[in-house]
Amino acid sequence: MKVRVNDVELDLAPGTSAIDAVFAAGGDVPYFCSQEYMSPIGACRMCLAQVGAPRKERDGSWVMDEATGQPKIFWFPNLMATCTTQVMEGMVIDTLSERVKTAQNGMVEFTLINHPLDCPVCDKGGACELQDRSYEFGDGLSRFQFDKRHNEKHHPLSDLITLDRERCIQCKRCVRYFEEVPGDEVLDFIERTAHTYIGTADHGLPSNFTGNIADICPVGALLDASSRFRGRNWEYDHTRTTSMDDATGAAIIVDARTGRIERIKAALNPDVNKTWIDDGARFGHEYVDSSDRLTTPLVRRQGKLEPATWDEATAFIAERLKGLSGKDVGIAVRADATLEEGVAAMALAEELGTGQLDHAPRPAATLIGNQTATITDLATADAILVVGDLTEEAGILDLRVKDALKGVTPPTLMPHGVPIADLRLKERMPRRREILAVAAPYRVDLMRHAGTAVHYPAGGEAAFFRALGKLAADANAVLVEADEAATGMSTAQARALVARLGAAKQAVVVLGGLALTRRESAEAARAFIKAVGAKELAVGPMANSYGLELLGVLPSHERYGYAGMLEGSKALILSHLDPAQDGEVAERLRGKDLLVVHDIFMTETAHLADVVLPAASVYERDGTVVNLEGRFLPVRAAPVDAGSSTDLTGVARALGEAMGKRLEGRSVRSARRVLKKRFDIDFAELPDTGLLPRTKGRGPAKALAGEAPAATGNVLVVPSMARAEYLSRNRHLAAAVGGNRLRVNPEDAAKHNLTAGAEVRLKVGGTWRQAVVHVTDGVPRGLMTIPSLPEQPVGLAQADLASIVVEQVRLEVAS
Repeated sequence: MKVRVNDVELDLAPGTSAIDAVFAAGGDVPYFCSQEYMSPIGACRMCLAQVGAPRKERDGSWVMDEATGQPKIFWFPNLMATCTTQVMEGMVIDTLSERVKTAQNGMVEFTLINHPLDCPVCDKGGACELQDRSYEFGDGLSRFQFDKRHNEKHHPLSDLITLDRERCIQCKRCVRYFEEVPGDEVLDFIERTAHTYIGTADHGLPSNFTGNIADICPVGALLDASSRFRGRNWEYDHTRTTSMDDATGAAIIVDARTGRIERIKAALNPDVNKTWIDDGARFGHEYVDSSDRLTTPLVRRQGKLEPATWDEATAFIAERLKGLSGKDVGIAVRADATLEEGVAAMALAEELGTGQLDHAPRPAATLIGNQTATITDLATADAILVVGDLTEEAGILDLRVKDALKGVTPPTLMPHGVPIADLRLKERMPRRREILAVAAPYRVDLMRHAGTAVHYPAGGEAAFFRALGKLAADANAVLVEADEAATGMSTAQARALVARLGAAKQAVVVLGGLALTRRESAEAARAFIKAVGAKELAVGPMANSYGLELLGVLPSHERYGYAGMLEGSKALILSHLDPAQDGEVAERLRGKDLLVVHDIFMTETAHLADVVLPAASVYERDGTVVNLEGRFLPVRAAPVDAGSSTDLTGVARALGEAMGKRLEGRSVRSARRVLKKRFDIDFAELPDTGLLPRTKGRGPAKALAGEAPAATGNVLVVPSMARAEYLSRNRHLAAAVGGNRLRVNPEDAAKHNLTAGAEVRLKVGGTWRQAVVHVTDGVPRGLMTIPSLPEQPVGLAQADLASIVVEQVRLEVAS
């Protein structure tokens, strides 16, 4: 439809807001309350404009202006909030008149009446929307002659977010965010008129997505507690990169100052995370600046690890390798290594002549060839089955599922980007809960939003999908008692679920880590998905699980996988892996002829190593990862001072030189030449939002059987979003997630004399774990859950409950 903005003619889609029309025309209008991907409410009254539109006669013809011969414009008597005004055919919008300027000036003055003049000490200084708009639309002099209202300056809404109530301008962005995005109504306005302030209930902010309110706050009222008073915005080096905390590949901005990471913010990627990230991605960086981080190589001399140069360390490795056959050497990298690091590992394995190459953790089932759904498919689906806990495994998918419940398709990008005011979004929109089914062995957060919540027996993923498969094959089939127990549903309930998936125009089944742990469960799941005609989205265990499998960082034979090389190889090169946490594995590692560890800290395995090489963290690498939908995403290094730490390409370069070889993966640039031949993509020019190829390449079809855990046990090791091994070095995140929580049913807690908040040590499988007891009826009797470690496969494990050692007790509320 035709719209005129300040004499600029536009052709806009129906439903466009007037504020987006202004920006599409190259104009500007101030606003504080509007926010991309949230409902427009016109609360701040800053975006006022003079708006008019033609009218029609009874016969449908336009009322004409006799002087001009054009449709007559009838101006609305009052100025209109452009964020809540929908354009119509022939509408005229004027943002430049004196009446509009006077109104905008008055609103700025009104907003500043009680706002503190503490810009010089405010963290938002230099990036404050109110500061900018005051300069652009306000007066240079205040007429306010009275005392300003005073309020609490440092109110902790949670361990992660601090509120300055004096600075709040009641824009309602944060309140709407919690209700509309994660669906957690934990923040609201309290009191009325000049006494209004935002606050929470006594339980604070129980959400995994709290940090986003610090990003969207237009002033310095809501602040990231981990970076408060750490620097001014113009002092930070801003690096846009990809989050490596899970397999979704959310876009983030890493802000560093004087060689140290100070904070992480969300960046825009409309097809992946929009403008949101979970708290694990935002607050999980503090370990990088830990005082006990490795910054120089160590070499074992006379039984003791001593500092060495890189040349000395690599010369030592090369000399030891000379006496070994290539087939005796194993190389394993963690599944968040970049593609470029994968090329380096493959080049090193080829040079040594070994087939013992792998990445870990790795699911039993292949990820390649089964990723038929994209994240956008999930957000627009009309039937969804989630198996697992997306809030913990892949937080962004949790939010995109909730997008699907609104029934609103992603907005079309405009010349200025994402629409500022999407008029299809409303406050407290009804949710289509009936389209969502969530299944897990224990209660997960997403079940609160699901029409169907199913609890199946732990370790029973294969039986769950086989039972549903019977109904997919024959809608009139009747489940026997064992099948009903396996699904946690009656025949009628299961039949309704299968029918909903089969009848949907776009059904998506999301497979979490538990469904991929055992090959039989993955095969049963995929048979069911095919039978109902749904699309699949499988959640890999780490940031680049899909990419490393696609590249082929895999053993030449199943017996040469990660577990096999720990037992059978004579020499091991391990990058970011710590298998010695398992006591039995530690004993085997002591007998190796050569053990090289490339890591950030002195882990259990590093203490056993012959050579320890300092590694770059995920924030200090340049490279590429492939997310769970097959999207290639750029990873960029932030300017962090980490001594002589390097990524795996640097290790390959140094070790290759010591061996007298020039390996293909000796640098990121060298590795990208290999990758370009493989995928026909210029990785140096990847767009910020990534690239989703139409054909996703091909990966090896062999050697994809990961190590499956036992099918029985009393502890369920569950996938987790938090870097569990780094929680002790992440003060703010550890406080928010309660450490490594051992979730216990109240009856079991009483049986084993476990108190909520008790810090305990227990042996899970062969690995000693430290955890905080969390008593909850969300886990069934006879079962406990604990977050996974990278080296500990998810699934059932046996714990020696008699070995539990209570170390101390701190206050924790049972739920």
